[in-house]
Amino acid sequence: MAKVRVGLVGIGGMGGCHFYNYEKIENAELVAVCDVRRDVAENKVGDRNINIYTSLDKMLKSEELDMIDICTPSFLHKDMAIKLLKAGYHVLCEKPMTLNAKDAKKVVEAAKATDRKFMVAHVVRFMAPYMYLKRTIESGELGKLLRLDMKRISSIPKWSWEDWMRDEKRSGGVATDLSIHDIDFVQSVLGMPDKISAYKTGIKANNDYIVTNMQYGDTLVSCEGTWYNASIPFHATFLAVFQDGYVELSDKLYKNGKEVVFEAPKAEEKDLGINVGNDDGYLAEMTYFVDCVLNNKSTYYVTPESSAKSVELVDLIKKKAVKL
Repeated sequence: MAKVRVGLVGIGGMGGCHFYNYEKIENAELVAVCDVRRDVAENKVGDRNINIYTSLDKMLKSEELDMIDICTPSFLHKDMAIKLLKAGYHVLCEKPMTLNAKDAKKVVEAAKATDRKFMVAHVVRFMAPYMYLKRTIESGELGKLLRLDMKRISSIPKWSWEDWMRDEKRSGGVATDLSIHDIDFVQSVLGMPDKISAYKTGIKANNDYIVTNMQYGDTLVSCEGTWYNASIPFHATFLAVFQDGYVELSDKLYKNGKEVVFEAPKAEEKDLGINVGNDDGYLAEMTYFVDCVLNNKSTYYVTPESSAKSVELVDLIKKKAVKL
């Protein structure tokens, strides 16, 4: 069986998640990892037959790789993605695509200039409850969407390498790092809004949060993203109200008050082009991209242009937001 040979760059929190999932993807072989912290990489790799590097250039020179998975801090995404695309690699890049729309446009241009695949890892698009919501909106089975309220609540991340996540110049703050999950989902389903209003704090006293309202005709969508200086367990929820019912994600997913029980596979063939169960969105997105590389398919479910639009939308939201 042909396998895509993968190099992983960054093996911290999100990189670790990607690292362990490659063991579940039969069409991929993780052959090398790169991280400036060799001790962290060694600890995760253990006795696996995977080569470790602290220099990306050295990894590229030493290994025969088909694909690079970028899981580095956000401020490194733009330059790294462009460099790897120009060097002839397929590239999976963690979100956000870049820290601003200007840089996102440069990545799109680099992707267009090559025949290599490029995809941003917008995991929420691959999560079963959100895919269910997308299908409900698009099918019209509950009538028109009237109101969508999405929340993504978390403690402020004090654990990141060199504290880069609490540095707005390097992470983009809570809007670009966290709320973009829900904003991207909304943009991917509904497009760009007619009107935007928002309130944000910026990082002060270790709290950073943003509340965004977007109008699509007479449909109102709200997205709240928070980093609070409190030991709040992470949770993501939504409530979608339609003309003829509602869909709610709280502890579980409900439709009109009745629990939605998924039967694997949860990602339908028509959605992703592959038959994968997606109780694990990370595994689903990675499997999808590997399949696109291996079989020369378009990454139509998450195109570079669509990801760039989400960065553009976040930029607009931050520009219009009233600072508290």
